[in-house]
Amino acid sequence: MSTDHSKVRVWQTHFSVHRPFSSLPQPELVVEEVQNTPAYRMDGHLRHEGGSQLVITLGGSGGIRIAGEDFPLPRGRAFLHNHNDPDICYYYPHNGREVWNFIWIAFYGGNSEELVAEINRNYGYLFDLEPNSELISLLKDYKKYSGEIQQLSPLEGAQLIYHILEILCRPVSEKNKSSARSVMIGEIQSLITADPAAELQVEKIAARFKVTREHLSRIFREETGIPLHEYIIRTRLKMAVSLLLRTHLSVKEVSARCGWNDYSVFYRIFKKRFNCPPQNLRGRTTERPNVG
Repeated sequence: MSTDHSKVRVWQTHFSVHRPFSSLPQPELVVEEVQNTPAYRMDGHLRHEGGSQLVITLGGSGGIRIAGEDFPLPRGRAFLHNHNDPDICYYYPHNGREVWNFIWIAFYGGNSEELVAEINRNYGYLFDLEPNSELISLLKDYKKYSGEIQQLSPLEGAQLIYHILEILCRPVSEKNKSSARSVMIGEIQSLITADPAAELQVEKIAARFKVTREHLSRIFREETGIPLHEYIIRTRLKMAVSLLLRTHLSVKEVSARCGWNDYSVFYRIFKKRFNCPPQNLRGRTTERPNVG
């Protein structure tokens, strides 16, 4: 839709990133805006520009449709989205009686769209902020530069975007970390790290925590991004690399201490991961292999 920005934008501050890095996101502009007409509607499937946006309601109320379901946008509610996300449409409610006052920041470049899409998949689109939110204060602070262009280095620009997203997602992230299943996964990781050479079959770990093997395998991968058996192997390999570099134990002794009583299994896994036999690490002081 065509809009006279001077009538709806209370203030706006643009950003300019000097010689931007293609791998990093960069801010475009931050705006405080007001809308009070049902004609205001932004449909993702009709928008062809790239980039992403964070919007926070400061007063009144807006509305947003996410995958066909409508949600109110009262004071303190934020939403994060990609401009051209076809599942998103935000608007001034047809029965609205108050001016919808909101602040938003647009950004683009690097992996910003992939990052926002991943946040949406894992944390959702909607976030509720406290009235004295650090994030609202951070964005409002740019009002003093209204009408100006803020010059940033590539890293300063990326740091601003990552800082904004970290503040936005922090409550959800902390809630997820404190959930019962996250606590259980943390205990399992500590158990494995404390004694990689112990009997660490997935079935035995599942029995210890009174869950099925299938359930444990599924939630461990969801929480960490890797299968449980792979986490065990990586932890043991890290220990093996450390022992090979820092001790005079024989390679077979290292194998046993790291949970591989069958040396041939250890040898095969080690060589496959690092493209060299374990004894080749002896005497190295640099080029520590990456376990993952």
